[in-house]
Amino acid sequence: MNTELALLKFIKYYIKHNPDENGQNYNADQANLVETFGYSLVEKVLPKTFEDNIVENKMKLKSKRIKDDYVRIPLTPIQILHFKLLYNIAYLNRLYPDKINDLNLSEDLSELLDDENKILNLYNEIKKIGLN
Repeated sequence: MNTELALLKFIKYYIKHNPDENGQNYNADQANLVETFGYSLVEKVLPKTFEDNIVENKMKLKSKRIKDDYVRIPLTPIQILHFKLLYNIAYLNRLYPDKINDLNLSEDLSELLDDENKILNLYNEIKKIGLN
């Protein structure tokens, strides 16, 4: 699995943005998700802590630039679960890759996009792996 590719696929799929509107590759919502995800992964924030920082449609933005500001995230509950799942997988992949080798995940995890059952099932499976 390629974490960067999976994260970019996720944000571009769920949060629409036309780069021609502001000349930027990403809008503020996309940037907030990527920035917090990346910072958390670099700082080795535990998945439980990462998940606790997302409440309903708000997320605690953490980065070198911003500490503990809450920002709105324009995602549905299942999309938020998908985002949390991505972080869990990326965390395990980075620190304990042998724990997820048997899952046969694609490089960009595109099979999860808009598939609520796959997201729920894989999330539950990943949570079990993370507990061991």
